[in-house]
Amino acid sequence: MDIIQVPFGFIKDGKVFQSSWGDYPDREIGEVRDDNTEKSTQFFQERFSDLEKKITEVTEKIDSTENKGSFLMKLVHLREHLPQHDGLGDYLSLHDKIVKYESLVRDIIQKNRVRNSEIKNALLAETKEAVAIINWKEATEKINDIKSRWIKTGSAEEDKNESFEESFWDQIKEFFDRKKQFFEDKIKLTDHRKRQYQELIEDARNLADIHGKERFTKVKALKEQWKEIGGIPAEFYQPLNNEFNQLLKGRRYEPPKDYTGTLTKLEAIKAGEESYDSEELTKLKKELFRDRAKNIDKFKCLELIQLLNEREFVIKIAHKRFPDFAKQDADKKKSIKIGIIKDLISRDSDDLKTYEENSANFSSNDGKMNKLVESKIKSQKRKIEVKSKLLEWVDSDEF
Repeated sequence: MDIIQVPFGFIKDGKVFQSSWGDYPDREIGEVRDDNTEKSTQFFQERFSDLEKKITEVTEKIDSTENKGSFLMKLVHLREHLPQHDGLGDYLSLHDKIVKYESLVRDIIQKNRVRNSEIKNALLAETKEAVAIINWKEATEKINDIKSRWIKTGSAEEDKNESFEESFWDQIKEFFDRKKQFFEDKIKLTDHRKRQYQELIEDARNLADIHGKERFTKVKALKEQWKEIGGIPAEFYQPLNNEFNQLLKGRRYEPPKDYTGTLTKLEAIKAGEESYDSEELTKLKKELFRDRAKNIDKFKCLELIQLLNEREFVIKIAHKRFPDFAKQDADKKKSIKIGIIKDLISRDSDDLKTYEENSANFSSNDGKMNKLVESKIKSQKRKIEVKSKLLEWVDSDEF
């Protein structure tokens, strides 16, 4: 049977062949369907056109994007797939186009890897300095920042990348292992010292039946032992120290009030699980002020009350300024609340500036007036702090 020539191929014995190109010989790619040579040829030409369009889309994206390196594997896949693609067309020109862009991308990747090697080398030096910082908080902040930059930096040169990665992550692991061990040891030390303090408290409790010079001598000895034990966190030390001193003075020790339930209730009001009641919070605030003891949970309760009252004030303003506030969607409500709080902070900041300017005008000899102005300044700063905290509530969808 005669051979029928078609563009970039030929038909022989009812079979469609793709002509050789590059290093690839003639290859059978299909059959003539329904004895229709023209239709069969058109089918394989369209397959080539689809592939050509796909390659053009990839190269246009490479031309228009900064992250050209991300297309390397796509180009490699297209180049390797080209000899197996069943179609009729100028495959050699497509191959040359892919090779051209692949070479461009590989060159960019290599240049980027050289730059990445320089960056990672500098980050390794930064890491070495950061892990040597004595202050754990400062060191951790620096290391987390370095980690973030390391992860964002692409691969280094092939002959350096593995050693860079190993060196970096070994330093990070060693740092966090040391940090973990330090705090575990610190907890053990704290527990040990707490037990020592508690033992001295028991000794102080036994002073109840001792009087005169003997009591004086024992009190002095207990005080000296107390000083030698060493520091523990304030939340543990303060109640122990209070009890110890009361016992040394011969007074009955009253343990600090437990505000866990109060905190839970206030958190429930914050979350909307319990209703806000201004009178109830005012009464609770007075009770808290009557307790003269320095208690961390008490201060947390007072701050929460202030924030809840301030939140209610913002809501009232929102309803006054926007009568349809309740009908607005969540994003609109959030925007309104942020705007109101920022206005209030701006107003308070202006007032603070006025107080500070007035403070500079008062005579330093006028003690009462200075104290009054200092009190006003302190109060004004606190108002700004509370509203700033309220703004954080809005940002985190807690308000």
